[in-house]
Amino acid sequence: MRTHARMSGFLICLAMAAPALAADFVLVLEGRPRAEIVLADAEATGPVLFAAQELQRYVKAISGASLPLVPTKTLEDASVVIITADPDRAIAAGVRRLPADPADHYVLHASDKRIVIVGATPRAALYGTYDLLERLGCGWCVPGDDSIPKRSTLSIASLDVDTAPAFQYRMMLDFPLMSVGQSIAIVDWIAKNRLNWVHPCPNAKGEPQAWYHRRETIVPEIRKRGLNLIFGGHTMHTWLPPEQFKEHPDWFAYNDAERKPPTLCVTNADMTAELIRNMQRFLDRCPEVDIVDLWHPDSDVFCHCPACTQGLLPAEAKGKTPEGTPADAVKSAYAISYIRFMNRVAEAIGKSHPKVMISPLIYGPTHCAMPDGCPELADNLLAGLAHIARDSYRPLAGEPKSAVNMRYLGNDLTWMAKSKHHYIYEYYNCWVAPYIYPGAQVIVQDLRILKALGAQGASSDMYGYTPCNMYVAARVLWSPDISWEAAVGEFHLRYYGDAGREMADNAVMLEKGLYGKMGYGSGGALNKLETMADSGKWLNEIRPRQISFLDGLIARIADPLVKVRLERALKPWKMWNADARWWAFPPFEDRK
Repeated sequence: MRTHARMSGFLICLAMAAPALAADFVLVLEGRPRAEIVLADAEATGPVLFAAQELQRYVKAISGASLPLVPTKTLEDASVVIITADPDRAIAAGVRRLPADPADHYVLHASDKRIVIVGATPRAALYGTYDLLERLGCGWCVPGDDSIPKRSTLSIASLDVDTAPAFQYRMMLDFPLMSVGQSIAIVDWIAKNRLNWVHPCPNAKGEPQAWYHRRETIVPEIRKRGLNLIFGGHTMHTWLPPEQFKEHPDWFAYNDAERKPPTLCVTNADMTAELIRNMQRFLDRCPEVDIVDLWHPDSDVFCHCPACTQGLLPAEAKGKTPEGTPADAVKSAYAISYIRFMNRVAEAIGKSHPKVMISPLIYGPTHCAMPDGCPELADNLLAGLAHIARDSYRPLAGEPKSAVNMRYLGNDLTWMAKSKHHYIYEYYNCWVAPYIYPGAQVIVQDLRILKALGAQGASSDMYGYTPCNMYVAARVLWSPDISWEAAVGEFHLRYYGDAGREMADNAVMLEKGLYGKMGYGSGGALNKLETMADSGKWLNEIRPRQISFLDGLIARIADPLVKVRLERALKPWKMWNADARWWAFPPFEDRK
């Protein structure tokens, strides 16, 4: 039986408190280990070993019992948990051979005699192990803040899960790089929630020192989980630093009769050669990188020189759009130059570092439908298609309609048609004040639409982290058929303990109240009442009730950990006019 929908996990979590039945597989009985974890000698390294260690660690945290980690035994032995990515061992244990593709496919089989976790790859075996731990009651809701139940007996009923992800690219950004502790927590959260790409984004101007200073600590954490690494963010000014302007002003964008950094003149051959050399030097130093970004600076500025605008703006225009010339025509002309530039960079990197891909972002200066005459993207380009400034509380398509969102979706389709590799760059966070964004309902609808249209994946910025949205997005990227209400319920029931049911009901109320209203994230709630977006007005109206509701829960709940979590949930409602951007994270001692 192939199982994709797992959003009833919170019911499993509650049911696990019941006594073990005779047909259950018992891992721990009254604080004493009743099973062993079996690991083949050949898999005693990497993600499979890490999976066994994680199972051992969390079972002990739950029950106090340490399950022995033993070498290969006779597979007919009972009371064993077998974790493997070896297809022959899987068959010997009674599990059918998994297909080689997709790579993250896994099987989780439990009977009264044994548990078998089989991954098509070592990383997939780790995913299956975290799935088992979720079914034993653990929750991976917020980076650095796992939810661990406490019980002396641990058992699981028979089950047969055969599952693979719906999307190939399941990413999450780490931006800004605030501390090593936070970055490690994000890497850990990504693996536990079955995403497969870590995306540190220093947005560096010049050499990415923030990455150089932490890579020796972070890369082993990424590798032992078998994750992939995409690096960069806004990086035109990383690979060609603004300091070069003094000596080479012609390398930079021409606007309003002058050239100025940090945006580049993408048709300049000497600039392109220097940028490629700088990128190659970085890749030589950082061989852990699988994909490297080449995004514009975070603005709408682009080069208006005659070459970059395909002759649409002549020299006498002096970098300005003449009256009567459509602005979108100029942007489309520039988009052609940008993709030609990206293809030149991709060709050079493909020769020097053939396993590395380059990632442009269709955003800001290039946000338009793919223009006629634009070349197809090179095979080693991964296009990110950004949806900044969308209507957050309306789906990309369907009711209630949003012309802005449908435009984004239409543009996406033109780029997807000419890109071998692509993903959707979404904003499931809330980086605009007051940093409150109940968006799970739209996330589920959008990812279903994108899957149906052939999108290969999606990512989100974590700046202004919104934990329930990220949790739901991770699950939908694996299985788009889940219920958004069940996913929201699972997050809150796992994370808020005795307050979970009330927090879940409140979250669903917020989702339904905001759905269909106009606004980006919840931005606009701090503006003057007459200029607030509809979503901001509604949040402003219910703010006193939310503060009262959360204050009441904090006063009533005895669990100190749940109290701290509730206080973090209250923070953005109370701060409102201040920067509550990092309200959802636990503190990390080495934050800078």
